[in-house]
Amino acid sequence: MNVARTVTKRRLLILGAMLGLTVASLVVGLAAVLGLAVLVMGAGIELSSTGALILSLIGVQGIAFPTVGLLYLRYHGRTVREFVPTTVPSLRDIGVIVAGWLGALGLLLLVANLVLAVSDTAPAQNQAAQTVAENPEFVPFLLPFVFLLNGPGEEFLFRGVIQGRFREDFSAPGAIVLATLMFAPIHVFSFVGASPQAALLTISLLTVPSLVFGAIYEYTDNFVVPALVHGLYNATLFGSVYLTNAVG
Repeated sequence: MNVARTVTKRRLLILGAMLGLTVASLVVGLAAVLGLAVLVMGAGIELSSTGALILSLIGVQGIAFPTVGLLYLRYHGRTVREFVPTTVPSLRDIGVIVAGWLGALGLLLLVANLVLAVSDTAPAQNQAAQTVAENPEFVPFLLPFVFLLNGPGEEFLFRGVIQGRFREDFSAPGAIVLATLMFAPIHVFSFVGASPQAALLTISLLTVPSLVFGAIYEYTDNFVVPALVHGLYNATLFGSVYLTNAVG
């Protein structure tokens, strides 16, 4: 009985710590974005919606997420090499990358169609997607940031650090689910003007690719794989907007 109680208490403490890590990353991200914006505007550069999107990627995914993750590992005496396995993808990994990319998109499309068929609520509009839709010519310039910052930054914190920490005290499936519960809700801050119902629907849909990313990480034990799948996934979504608005 005491052992079970001790395990439960430890798991609750870990849940609280990972939730705190997620909140801290958002606070640091906001501070980084504001700091970058002040520097840009202080240099006399007008900050457009596309510029704000780039600053957000740099501040949140490029600075905040990796920094918070690294500080957490350092505080606990862990190294990135030890805690977040990273190797050049093998041929098997490349196959997993392609399968994960197509699988995440296919599952999202399937689940979205099923949900929308039984729901009267439309998904919330992501601010980044809205900016891209209004400026489709910007997509080719955005894609490098998606692969260099967006995919690696989010996967390092939420899969590498948070899911990795959960795995030490929970099962691998449990770690995937818990990391997803940390990852999907953070996107609520990008749903400008959305109703709570629409935001909740979109967050629910975001759990689909997140679960895929987490499963891929557990299967390959290689951080590079989910980072590339995540980058390909987001690049495809932005690319579809480009093809629809700029080409079509």
